[in-house]
Amino acid sequence: MTEKIQQWGLLLLLALSTTTLQGQTVAEEIQAKPERSAGIAYSLPAGIPPMDTPAPYGKKPFYISHYGSTAAYYLENHKDYEMPIATMAKADSLGMLTPLGKDVLRRLRLIYEDATHRSGELTHNGALQMQRQAQEMVARFPDIFKDGSLIDARSIVRNHNIMSMQAAMTQIARHNADMDLRIKSSHSNDAWMDVRDKELEADRFNAETEACYQAFKQANSNPQRLMESLFTDANYVKQHIDPFVLSDQIFVVANSIQNTLMKGTVTLYDIFTPQELYQHWRIRNARNYISHGGFEMNGGNQAFSQRAPLWNLLHMGDSIKTLNIPVVHLRYTSRVMMLSLICLMELNGYGLHTSDLDELDKQGWADYKIAPFGSNVQLVHYRKDKNDDDILVKVLLNGQETRLPIKTDCAPYYHWQDVKRYYLRKLYAHEKLRFDYKQKRKEQNDAQ
Repeated sequence: MTEKIQQWGLLLLLALSTTTLQGQTVAEEIQAKPERSAGIAYSLPAGIPPMDTPAPYGKKPFYISHYGSTAAYYLENHKDYEMPIATMAKADSLGMLTPLGKDVLRRLRLIYEDATHRSGELTHNGALQMQRQAQEMVARFPDIFKDGSLIDARSIVRNHNIMSMQAAMTQIARHNADMDLRIKSSHSNDAWMDVRDKELEADRFNAETEACYQAFKQANSNPQRLMESLFTDANYVKQHIDPFVLSDQIFVVANSIQNTLMKGTVTLYDIFTPQELYQHWRIRNARNYISHGGFEMNGGNQAFSQRAPLWNLLHMGDSIKTLNIPVVHLRYTSRVMMLSLICLMELNGYGLHTSDLDELDKQGWADYKIAPFGSNVQLVHYRKDKNDDDILVKVLLNGQETRLPIKTDCAPYYHWQDVKRYYLRKLYAHEKLRFDYKQKRKEQNDAQ
């Protein structure tokens, strides 16, 4: 009876916290914390252990299947720093910068100096983020991280992904247990960890989608005020500056600061109004939805680009259940792959399908909540013992207990057979659509 009361109490607290979050609009959330305007370049907060709903009686975790994105890193292309500096330095040499413009140029140079020779390198804050996430996992699941456990980590072959994996595994190694720790980064993993679907990408921005996106972008772009605050001569701006491009370039650099040791020393958010930050976020959020979500104008199937990782989650969940030892599979991939995978799995309703980009805010589809730096999906498997056929799974999205599009009598826990059945049907249905589409095209080509 006491355990039931505790479960109801935890569920009530979760409901109250969700209601509070939903009561605040995206615009208000960004105004409260401008860093969220960075979207998938926002750093997922770490180090605050969430409250877990107790598992049904007798069930204990024995397997964690984890897909996660890299932690925060420096911008990969130095031109992202150099281009706005070059534009403003030229204007400065001609006496066309306001006092604020001169100060912004000074700040841009400071940020660039800090990033020199660090393209794509994991930041100090990024390493801490991975360490805290790993420590949280160990603390939450002591039944898994113990003597004899197998911890297998794999990363795609990119510097910041490898560094993220190493930071996490170094933290796990500090745990006082004799575990079998394995680490690997290889292109042999690309088929299910670094996946691209050229067929889907070719349909991503068809003519109708491109027109819709450009109209949305135009409606959410108003860089004129910023240009007037940075430059002394409107004619110079008209003749030599693309306001939309320069505003976006500075916005990208502004977002990069939060992930480095420059945070607290310099900022660029103050040169934008809250409305401008919100509009910049809307444009990038819309593009991420079109590219990786369920945007109906391009078919609504872009998330299926990550069907291979979902197949892998289902396959490993079945193959691991005969082992006698606890196992953890850690995989470190890209944020855009995570974004598509989360949408494909329809976690917390993020499988949203719409053709109205204005609906994204109202429906809570915000990329900084879904796949920021350090985002992760964890399928935690539970059973009583090796002979228990009724395996339960709890899915954590970014560390939080998550809602699946599947019926259950023990939320946030789901019966593994139900989870597997739902996603297999979804994947098979898509494969049939692909096959039928290719057959139809073949017949049309043959007829010609």
